[in-house]
Amino acid sequence: MCKYFSVSIEPGLRERKKRETARAIEVAAVELATELGLAETTVEAISARADVTSRTFFNYYASKEDAVLGTSRAFPPPSLREIVWRPGLSLRTVVLDAVREQLASFDVGDPALQLKRRELAQAHPQLLAKEFQSLGAIETDFAEQIQRLLAEEGRVPAAEREEQAWAIVIFSGAVLRLAAHSWSREGGHLRPLTHHIDDARELLLAVTAQET
Repeated sequence: MCKYFSVSIEPGLRERKKRETARAIEVAAVELATELGLAETTVEAISARADVTSRTFFNYYASKEDAVLGTSRAFPPPSLREIVWRPGLSLRTVVLDAVREQLASFDVGDPALQLKRRELAQAHPQLLAKEFQSLGAIETDFAEQIQRLLAEEGRVPAAEREEQAWAIVIFSGAVLRLAAHSWSREGGHLRPLTHHIDDARELLLAVTAQET
């Protein structure tokens, strides 16, 4: 799972420079980890390739693993806007529409970089563990919002709402991962990431239907 910088408002020069520095460090970290292996990649080597000091590196990232994953301490963690119930639509559609709208305001970066990042995470369990840890707070917020929407909808008994909410969170996460995968494979040149979400959703539903 990649990390994105929010660009919902036009950033000033200082903010743009911060993002450029963070991106340079991330690119250097991913490239070196791909070339040398994660164990052989050092903060000093990443800093040298990104043309920053080690002190600057640690202003942005707590570790080389965070740099590879794009988890920067220089920016607030991504958070979900309030999801608004829309009568007449399925809750799954409401949630995915909200996620799509929020993604449209993010700088999702270079698809080739995101693909390399995912390959590194799959090859190194410690990266996957850190990635899941960083996503935990977002997913909890997501689940709480969905429970609220289920209560507003009024069709699911209160005792079942938590499980249903987490099922929707996990389904939505799978949709986003598949959409990001196809976007990266496509090179990001034909369609933006948000345009892959509907295709990913339909494919997952079709595969699930085949198993029933």
